[in-house]
Amino acid sequence: MKLMQAIHRSKFRPWLIWGLAATLGLFIFLLQGTPSVMIPQLMKTYDIDVIQIGLLTSSFFYTYIIMQVPAGMLIDMWGPRRVTKVSFLLLSLAIGWFAFSSHFWEGQVSRMIMGFAASPAIICAFCLGARWFKPYLFPLIVGLTEFLALAGGVIGEGGFAKVVETLGWREGMVIIAFVGLILTFLSLIIIHDYPDHDQPLQDEAHYKKTIRKTLRNFIKVISIRPLWINGIYSGLVFGVFPSFAALWAIPYFMTRYTISVDFAALIASTYFLGACLGTLILSWLSVYIIKKRPLMIWGAFIAFLLSLCVIYIPHIPLPLMFILVFLFGFSSSTYVFSFALASTYATTQTRGVAMGFTNMLCIALGAPLLQPLIGALLKWSSASTINGSLKAYNLHDYAVALTPLSVCLFAAFIVAFFVKENQARLSE
Repeated sequence: MKLMQAIHRSKFRPWLIWGLAATLGLFIFLLQGTPSVMIPQLMKTYDIDVIQIGLLTSSFFYTYIIMQVPAGMLIDMWGPRRVTKVSFLLLSLAIGWFAFSSHFWEGQVSRMIMGFAASPAIICAFCLGARWFKPYLFPLIVGLTEFLALAGGVIGEGGFAKVVETLGWREGMVIIAFVGLILTFLSLIIIHDYPDHDQPLQDEAHYKKTIRKTLRNFIKVISIRPLWINGIYSGLVFGVFPSFAALWAIPYFMTRYTISVDFAALIASTYFLGACLGTLILSWLSVYIIKKRPLMIWGAFIAFLLSLCVIYIPHIPLPLMFILVFLFGFSSSTYVFSFALASTYATTQTRGVAMGFTNMLCIALGAPLLQPLIGALLKWSSASTINGSLKAYNLHDYAVALTPLSVCLFAAFIVAFFVKENQARLSE
C-alpha cells in the first residue's frame, strides 16, 4: 500500500505509466524477432519448409493489420488502461500456447492471436502519452515509443538467441509468457487513463456513434491521394524490418560467415540498433525540420545502396558488415517521417484515423508479403529438395531470395519524389 502511494505521488508517475504501455509495443518487435533465431527448430517441430516458415511468421501481421482501426475504437470505448490490461493477458496466453504447440496450425493460430492482442500497443502508448504529458513533449513521446518498440527487435534477436541456445525455444517462449503475465498485473495496478480519474465505460449508443463516426472518417481518409503515396513509401522502407532484420537475416549471415545462430543474431540485431538511434534522432529533427521529403529521398536511396552491399558484395569482413548493417538500419528509419506527414493531410477530426491508416500500409507491404515471398524464392532458387534444413541453401540462393528488399527500397526512392508536403501544416 505504501509503495502504491509513493508511486502515485512520484513525479515519475507519467513516465512509468507511459513506459509500461510502451512495453506492449516492445512485444511487437520482440515477437517478430524471436522466430528468426529458432527457424531450424520450428521447421523440425512442425515438419515444414522455408515457404511455410514465412507464412508462420507473417501470420502475426494478418490480424495486427486488420485490427488497426478497430483498436482505436476499442480504446475510445474502454480506455487505454483496460485495453492494455486485456492485451497483455491475451498476448501472454497466446505466447504460452505457441510454446507448447506441436502442429503447424497451432503455431499459425497462436501467432494470429498475438497479432490481435498486440494491435492496440502503439495507439495505447500514444494515447496515454497525450493524456499524461504536456503537448510540447508529445513528439518526444512518439520518438521514444518507436525507440522502445525497435528495442524489442534487439532483445528478440540478440538476447533471445542465447536463451534458445541455452534452454531451448519452448522454454524461452514460456519465459516471455511469464513476463507478460507480470506486466498484466503491473498494468492493472499502475496504469490509469487520466491523472485524476479513469475513463468510464461508454454505453451502447455512444459505441454505435463511434463506429459511424470512425467509418465516415475512414472513407474521408482513404480518398486522400497524398496519404496513399506517403503510406506506400513507409511500407516499402519498413518492409525491410520484419522481412530481413526480424527473420531472414539470421540464416543468411549464418550461411555467409559460417557462424552460430547467436552470433548471426548479433549482426541482425545491429540493424535494429541503427534503427533505434535513427528513429530517436529523426523524431527529434522532425520537430525542427520543415522539409522532410529530401531526407526521405536520401534515406531510401542510401538504404538501397547499403542493401546491395550487404546482399551482393562478396568477401566483406565481419567488422565492416556490422557497420554496414548498422547504417542500413539507421537510413531505413526515415519511415518515421511518414507519420509526421500523415497528420498534415487530414483534419483534426480525422488525424487519428489517418495515422492508423498509415500504420496499416506501413505493415501491410512488409511482413505479410515479403516474408513468405523470400521463403518461396529461397526454395525456388535452390536445386535441393531437402526441406528440413537451412543447410540446403547457399549464398546464391539467398542473393536471389533477398532481391525483393533492394527492389522495394529502390521503389521507395522513386515514390519519395511524389510525396507531397503541406508546408503550412508542417510549420504548425
